[in-house]
Amino acid sequence: MVTRLAFAVEEAAFAALSVVGQPSMAAGPVEPFSGGIPLAVIASALALVALVSVGGVVVARRDARDASRLARQRGRAMNELLRTVRMAESIAELGVWQYDPTTGEQQWSDGMRRLFGIEHDDEFVAGDAETLLYANDIDLIAHVTRQASERSPFTLRYDIHGYDGVPRSISVQACNLFGQAGKVVRIIAVVRDVTDQISRERALEDSRQAAELEAHAARELAETDPLTGLANRRRVMKELDRLIIDARDLGRPLVLVVFDIDRFKIVNDTHGHLEGDRMLQSVARIAVDHTRQGDMIGRVGGEEFVWIIPEVNQLLAEQMAERLRQAIAQGSAIGAVPNVTISVGLAQLRKADTSLTLFSRADNARYDAKEGGRNLVKLAA
Repeated sequence: MVTRLAFAVEEAAFAALSVVGQPSMAAGPVEPFSGGIPLAVIASALALVALVSVGGVVVARRDARDASRLARQRGRAMNELLRTVRMAESIAELGVWQYDPTTGEQQWSDGMRRLFGIEHDDEFVAGDAETLLYANDIDLIAHVTRQASERSPFTLRYDIHGYDGVPRSISVQACNLFGQAGKVVRIIAVVRDVTDQISRERALEDSRQAAELEAHAARELAETDPLTGLANRRRVMKELDRLIIDARDLGRPLVLVVFDIDRFKIVNDTHGHLEGDRMLQSVARIAVDHTRQGDMIGRVGGEEFVWIIPEVNQLLAEQMAERLRQAIAQGSAIGAVPNVTISVGLAQLRKADTSLTLFSRADNARYDAKEGGRNLVKLAA
């Protein structure tokens, strides 16, 4: 600025001398001096030059003072920023990492001491952080480089053992800084110890899973027959509704089998209710052994059972029911209680059936087996 001002002054002085060097049109003699230019004119020009030069010096000094003041202000602001960052690192227990892809230079803030288990008084030099990460089989630069196209911040998480041997979970929240050419010129990341947070999340997840298991157990208990461990009536009917919908949607057959133990009252009256309960368990075990994956066996009354057989036509279901009848008649004896027999009713799903009408038709077929002499399998009309 001073150079431009001096140049302007020189131009002004030269112009003044050029003008005054011309013959004057005014009357009166002009005293020549130094080639015809009056001494007073030269003095005036030099005074103008001196005045402008002094003004330039004043302006330059003022600009210098302003620049110095601005530099001091920026310095104070930077110191305040660094102090705030150090305070934030201390309070939030975080550190700052910077990486220059061009030079390969990494910078780690002092806040990394706590994250890597370095005592406050121990020396923390360049390379300590990289050494610790490599010791934990972590290539941070490779990981962030794979995110070079990310315009939004991204997060990486690692489990490490610090210099003090304590296991920690750290979170690296990084962002790419792009230059004018669209290339990453710097990567800046905030590194936090999230060990406690992960522990809380895991504890919360464990609690949630425990609550789900407890709820599931409660549902199982509410939908399970406590004596035989089979599904109870509530669960059977709910599952029957679902399987009917699936059968219709897929266009596949479904058969419902209803059976009960013949003359079960005689078992209770002769051998007692405890032996009667053991007989119910024996029949339940045999029935389960005759089911396929996807079938359901349930106890829906005192000695009454239901067998839902999806994706099987009536002919094959009748053969399956017959094998079950024979197995119980030949192998249900327990202790002093001899073998028992069952009466079986079977109904195949029709287009107009609901779970209730299907159950009713199978149950009526069971009554037909009873009326026909027991220990029989009867098909629904």
